[in-house]
Amino acid sequence: MTALDTLKIQLRREARQKRQAVSALARHAAAFSLIREARQRGLLKRGRKIAAYVPQGSEFPVWPLVLAALQAGCAVYLPVVPRSGRQLSFVRFDEHTRWQSGTYGIPEPRHPEIISARALDLVLLPLLAFDASLYRLGQGGGFYDTSFAFRRHRSHWRKPLLIGVAYSCQEIPLVPAAKWDLQLDGMLTEKGFFGRNGTRRND
Repeated sequence: MTALDTLKIQLRREARQKRQAVSALARHAAAFSLIREARQRGLLKRGRKIAAYVPQGSEFPVWPLVLAALQAGCAVYLPVVPRSGRQLSFVRFDEHTRWQSGTYGIPEPRHPEIISARALDLVLLPLLAFDASLYRLGQGGGFYDTSFAFRRHRSHWRKPLLIGVAYSCQEIPLVPAAKWDLQLDGMLTEKGFFGRNGTRRND
């Protein structure tokens, strides 16, 4: 194990503790504040293909934002973790979606419509920690970094947009990023949004 691996393990442990300490009332308020911010930023455009995630444990409760996206006329997709490899596929979430237990015991959607990462317009990513440079510290499985690795080869066209979703307390001074770690296009927290240009909009 390298020094970088050891540091990431420590940062993940600290980040989980911070996330778990957020009260139920604060979680509820944060979930609905994201809807307002996403609408103001024009993220929930009709017809847009948006990927979200199934919240586990203390992860940010993204379901209210998912429902707002559906009401706005977006097509919503949820990730399916493969049995082998690290390439995520994305399954449609609507009234026809059924559920099954997937890899790691995470509930996975079942639906005839499955698309690739390249077909998405916007992705809402879970995370443990983030920094002002929009680097993300995930669980360590590498699924998102692998699935969206093609983004690193695009100098101008950055579809899909990668937007992290987290509580503001999950921000740290510096995420130790490796060369394969993706940089986000923006961060949504209960305190506002900020993007690649470093400008922040806080409530």
